[in-house]
Amino acid sequence: GFGYAKVSADLKAQWQKQLVRYLEEREPLRGLVLLMDIRHPFMDTDEMMIDWCLKARVPLHVLLTKADKLAFGASKNALQQVRTRLQQHEGEVSVQLFSAMKPQGVDELRDQLDTWLTAEEEEEPPTE
Repeated sequence: GFGYAKVSADLKAQWQKQLVRYLEEREPLRGLVLLMDIRHPFMDTDEMMIDWCLKARVPLHVLLTKADKLAFGASKNALQQVRTRLQQHEGEVSVQLFSAMKPQGVDELRDQLDTWLTAEEEEEPPTE
């Protein structure tokens, strides 16, 4: 999440290029976790990462961070709005609430990472 970094636009552009190059060259990439501020979803950098994942066919898991900053109902509403906007990509993109302060959503994130990291192990045929 470098969208709010207080650096020049040129430096942010360099970071974006480096990030895309890294992701494109990263062969064992099983999925990508995108940290999206629940109060400001779908910033330009968020959109860029979502588009990249969809085009590259890389599974994406969106963490709506800072969920503790909103009331329970407002956070659930924001979650539903993001899910609705991404519903056409169901199966490729998943979304959850997350708060490092509470902590909230840690187990759900851990389950997603476990799914990605154990998927290939289950698919590989046993060696003789």
